[in-house]
Amino acid sequence: MNGPAPAPGKRPFTLVVCTDCRDSADEQVVERLRQAVSRCPHGVMVATRCLSALLRCHRSRGLHAAVQPCGEDREPTGVVKRLGPITTEADAEAVAAWLLAGMPDDDPVPAGLRAGPSPQHVAHLN
Repeated sequence: MNGPAPAPGKRPFTLVVCTDCRDSADEQVVERLRQAVSRCPHGVMVATRCLSALLRCHRSRGLHAAVQPCGEDREPTGVVKRLGPITTEADAEAVAAWLLAGMPDDDPVPAGLRAGPSPQHVAHLN
């Protein structure tokens, strides 16, 4: 049985953000996510190259990211959530609020901000 849920903002996580496929307009979006992560004692944000192997992203459609809950030792404790496209500061604010709330399963990130899996992770019908 799992222990009690961590207090809001205290649930450890790793947020991986693609900085390869964004344009300069996405800088404010990245900054808002950075601010949210800095307010979470065990949140870590990683900037990386394109996440197309993990999620369905399109260079022209905004920022994409993936977040995974983990323990304080950074060991994963939950499934990866694919995020994007995050195109506006309002989108970034919605993701930030969700992170600060502890990524509650009963209050998921808005549907429009959930990225689909990469085509290579989708079962193909014969």
